[in-house]
Amino acid sequence: MEYIQTLFLDLVSSSHFIILMKLCVAMCLGGIIGLERELKRKPVGVKTCVIISITTSILTIVSIQSAEYYAEASQNIRTDPMRLAAQVISGIGFLGAGVILRKSNDAISGLTTAAIIWAAAGIGIASGAGFFFDAILATLMIFIAIRLSPIVQRYVQRHRPPDIKATLTVHLNDMAGISKIKTLFAQQHCDIEDMNIKDLYHGEIKLDLRADLEDKEILHRLYGEIKLIPEVLGVDLESK
Repeated sequence: MEYIQTLFLDLVSSSHFIILMKLCVAMCLGGIIGLERELKRKPVGVKTCVIISITTSILTIVSIQSAEYYAEASQNIRTDPMRLAAQVISGIGFLGAGVILRKSNDAISGLTTAAIIWAAAGIGIASGAGFFFDAILATLMIFIAIRLSPIVQRYVQRHRPPDIKATLTVHLNDMAGISKIKTLFAQQHCDIEDMNIKDLYHGEIKLDLRADLEDKEILHRLYGEIKLIPEVLGVDLESK
């Protein structure tokens, strides 16, 4: 019994067991974060997050051990134990950029998944450096934030007036009408997101506008005021 206890203590105190423990912690915490993405059917799931966490953890361990080794080998050699880990954070950005997509309607998706990749790398580094409490706390906070964010978004959307996306196509006979239309939008405190101007036949000008409006009253008011501009030949309005 005494022999088994001694063997167990030697095993626990060995450097190899500590490395194994660090990698296991990184694997478990990375898997927890990846599980949330997996449940939402995102491209980055358990497998990817576990690989990132374990890899960054082992690179951090190698970085720290190599700094200690060369410091003992020669007094003239001094290296930063976290230099390799710092480069990992820079390099992981390329992996995160690969999951960010821009859709046809100018919407951006994949930002949360890219942030999860970055978080998995940070948790792997923290585990590799031996900061287990920091890694566990960060994992719990990230998981809670991801789970609570839909509830917060629903609350905000419920108490926020819906934005109206308006698309206006205006036909004009003179360029002066464009500045008048822009002035009308400014007076109503409406920001023009996009504006395209095209010359048509017989001196006609086609103006396409996209803007976000607070309510339909402003939309109707703008429509009526634009029609009264002398240079305007016709107005085509669409709203969502």
